[in-house]
Amino acid sequence: MPRRDVPSRREETAGPVVEDRLGALPDEALQHVLSFLPSDDAVQTCVLARRWRNLWKSTPALRIKEPKYRWENPEDMNEFVNHLLLFRDHSPLDICELDSYPYYTTDDERDKPFRYIQMWIRYALSHKVRVPRVFIYNENGHFELDSAPLVSRHLTFLELDSVELDERALDFSTCPSLKALKMTNCFIMAREISSQSLRHLIANNNFFSRRSRTLISAPSLVSLQLNEVGGRTPVLQSMPLLETALVELDEQCHDNCHLSSSGNCGHGSCEGCQCFPFGSDRRVLFRGLSNTTDLKLLAEPDVFIFKRDLTLCPTFSNLKTLLLGEWSVAVDLASVVCLLQHSPVLEMLTFRLFEEVEGGQNPAEQFAHLKTV
Repeated sequence: MPRRDVPSRREETAGPVVEDRLGALPDEALQHVLSFLPSDDAVQTCVLARRWRNLWKSTPALRIKEPKYRWENPEDMNEFVNHLLLFRDHSPLDICELDSYPYYTTDDERDKPFRYIQMWIRYALSHKVRVPRVFIYNENGHFELDSAPLVSRHLTFLELDSVELDERALDFSTCPSLKALKMTNCFIMAREISSQSLRHLIANNNFFSRRSRTLISAPSLVSLQLNEVGGRTPVLQSMPLLETALVELDEQCHDNCHLSSSGNCGHGSCEGCQCFPFGSDRRVLFRGLSNTTDLKLLAEPDVFIFKRDLTLCPTFSNLKTLLLGEWSVAVDLASVVCLLQHSPVLEMLTFRLFEEVEGGQNPAEQFAHLKTV
C-alpha cells in the first residue's frame, strides 16, 4: 500500500499561523509607534527580532517618565539616560519629556537627581526638538534652569514645571516657531517674557519676583492664563490679537494693601503700594487685556491691581463676556460701573462670590440692561 503522510503530533496541536502585520510596517511607522512609549520600554523592543534591534535608536521622542517606578535610585536613571543618548543615532527629536527623580533628603545627595538635566536639555535642543517638557520634583526648592538651553529656532511648545528661571531664561526672541508656553509651580525671576510668535501662554501657580515686575511682551498672543499669581503681578504690553484671558491673583500676590483699595496709601513702609511701571502708561494689566472678547478677573479683596488699573481704564471695545471676583464688590460697585462704561458691546456679566456682599447691593438689579447677569 502506498504510504500516507500522517501529520505529526506537533503539527496537529499547532495553532494557525498568525501574520505579523506589525512587522510588515515600514521602519518609519514602527518608530512612530515606539515614540509613544517611555524610552526604557522602547529600548527593550530590541529583543523582539533582528529587525527591531536598532529601531529605538531613531525614535523621534525621548520620554523619561515616572522615574521613581522605573529605577531604584537616581544613579541608575542617570546611567540609563546617559547611555541612551550615547548610543542613539543623530535623528531629530520631535518630543522630549524629562521627569527628574524625586529629590534626596540629605544635603550631600540632593543634587543627584538633577546632575545631568542641563546636559539632556542641551542634547534635545541640538537635535531640533520641537516640544520639550521638563518636570522637576524637588520639595526643597526649585531647580535653577540655565537660560542658554531654552534657545532654539525649532521650538514650538515648551512646558516647564518647578524650575527657577533667571533674568534671561524666558527671552524667546530667537525662537521664531514657538507657539505655546506652559509654566507650572515655577519661580520666575526673568525680567521679561518675550516672544513675537507666541500664541498661547499658560502660567499656573507661579511665583514672580517681589522686587520688580516681569514684563510680558507677546504681541501675537491669542489666549492668556495667569492662574494663582504670587509675587508682583507681571506687566502686560499691548496684545492686539488677544481673545480670551484669565487673571487670578491669590493671597500670595504682593500687590495688596489693607489701607488703600487703589495701591496709593502713601505709607513709605507699605511694600504693597510700590513697584509700578514708569512712563506715561502706568497700567499693569489692562493695556494688554483691552482687546479681549472673553475676560475673567479674579483676586482676593485686598489685592488692588485691578482697581488701580481701572483709574486708567481703556475701552474694551470687543469685550462680550466678563467674569469678576470678590475684589470688584468688596467696597462698592464703582469698579464694575467703570468697566461697564468702557465695555460698549458687553453681553454677559458674571460675579463669582464666595461670601455674601455687605451692603445688600444686588449686581443683577444694577445692570438689568445686560443680556445676562
